[in-house]
Amino acid sequence: MAGRPMKTSTADDRILSIIKKNPQTAGRQIRNILQELGVDSSMTTVCRILHEQKYRGYTARCKPLVSRINRMARLLFAKKHLKEQPQFYEKVLWTNETKMNLYQCDGKSKV
Repeated sequence: MAGRPMKTSTADDRILSIIKKNPQTAGRQIRNILQELGVDSSMTTVCRILHEQKYRGYTARCKPLVSRINRMARLLFAKKHLKEQPQFYEKVLWTNETKMNLYQCDGKSKV
């Protein structure tokens, strides 16, 4: 390869060790860590090294949070208690503070 030699040969190992410890570390955080260690590198350099090493940002797949087994158990519980007397439900503590997502996640998370 022609041109000026790369400045980051020692920084490559540091960047990769940071990523291996915590794969969800952002490029900006890596640059800040390197600056604290005395290595002067730009954001572009950090991103280029990550791309060369096949580290790319992926978004976690949204999947059903309720498995097929849990769905069947809930359905069985509901059918079992469908014809209960009203006195049975007087002992139940009703609350609306539980949030459940059956098929969608709330947002994207990087993995």
